[in-house]
Amino acid sequence: MWLKLRNIKKSYLNGNRRIQVLRGIDLEVNKGEKIAIVGPSGSGKTTLLNIIGTLDRPDEGEIFFEGRPIEWQNDAFLSHFRGKKLGFVFQFYHLMPELNVKENILLPGLMAGWERSKLEERVQDLLSRLSLEDKKDSRIYALSGGERQKVAIARAVFLYPELLLADEPTGNLDPESAKEVIELFLELNKTLHLSLIIVSHNMEIAKRMDKLYLLKEGFLVEYS
Repeated sequence: MWLKLRNIKKSYLNGNRRIQVLRGIDLEVNKGEKIAIVGPSGSGKTTLLNIIGTLDRPDEGEIFFEGRPIEWQNDAFLSHFRGKKLGFVFQFYHLMPELNVKENILLPGLMAGWERSKLEERVQDLLSRLSLEDKKDSRIYALSGGERQKVAIARAVFLYPELLLADEPTGNLDPESAKEVIELFLELNKTLHLSLIIVSHNMEIAKRMDKLYLLKEGFLVEYS
């Protein structure tokens, strides 16, 4: 199995009370598969996504990627894993307002030490693929919500990740922009062979995935 979660548990302290958010999550994802996770607010969807992305650590349980267990105590391993294997898209974009569109997109490659010619080739490909050519010199504040999310997606896939994790990617978008972003995710899955795990309240995007799961009361259940 390409990605496997086994008995993932997570709790948090709220004052003197410990709240069990995840009570034993099992999940298997094949390479190239599209997964949606839905559930009520506060059910732990973002917590689960952060654990899959190694941004948070489980209290119990294991995650295996390509048959190898995640080494939670090895910071060098975690950093390399996130940088080489994962891309992240968030609801609030997290773009750099002092940079223009092109600069925001190529930032991961710059930080990875890519040569200028390689940076230019990749950023031009993504600008074209996401129909952002005419916005490449624009500042972030001048973009619509849908355009900002497209920039965030381009940045997330810049380093050719194998797994894209998206947390409420259409949550701040109008219906038309949300539809465009959904189609973009599907196109990237098809053309770049990206695996997708998307947390969303948007049932339209959820139903377009290969599998749909409900997270409720700490457990994950697949919709038939």
